Amino acid sequence: MLLRFLTLSILFSLTLFAQEFKIKSIDGDIYDINISKSKITLKEFPDKVILLDFFSTTCPPCLKELPELTKLQETFHDSLQIIGIESASKKDDKQMQEFFKKYDLNYPVFGLKESGDLIQYVLENTNWNGALPFKLLYHSRGTLSYQLYGSMTWEKLTGALGDL
Repeated sequence: MLLRFLTLSILFSLTLFAQEFKIKSIDGDIYDINISKSKITLKEFPDKVILLDFFSTTCPPCLKELPELTKLQETFHDSLQIIGIESASKKDDKQMQEFFKKYDLNYPVFGLKESGDLIQYVLENTNWNGALPFKLLYHSRGTLSYQLYGSMTWEKLTGALGDL
């Protein structure tokens, strides 16, 4: 009886604090993201360091760091997966695809329309105040390692990766 109660309590806690999102990228691929305050899993990218990049297509510091993020993804593609999350502009899918091509991004990007619930969850469960750019960096085991505020350079990004 006690074991049953503990099991139900644990399951209830997990569902209370973790949230699952199925989000379509601007390329049309569906990603399963399970996220809590301190952990993330993406079945599409097991055992990889995950960098969630919250940005806007109208944010100059966000645009300035896109080449660094693309270079980071290219350099560490075996162990890192960047996911871009457009968090402010209301561009439609066609405009987002044009943006994606213009900046030659080599990682999945979600538009605001598709990722609104995820953005709201992150706002409510981290120290993020909505200012952009903002990044969440997760260890390859899925645990939250860093919340990164403001524009990032190559040195800052690779420094944050450290031994993750």
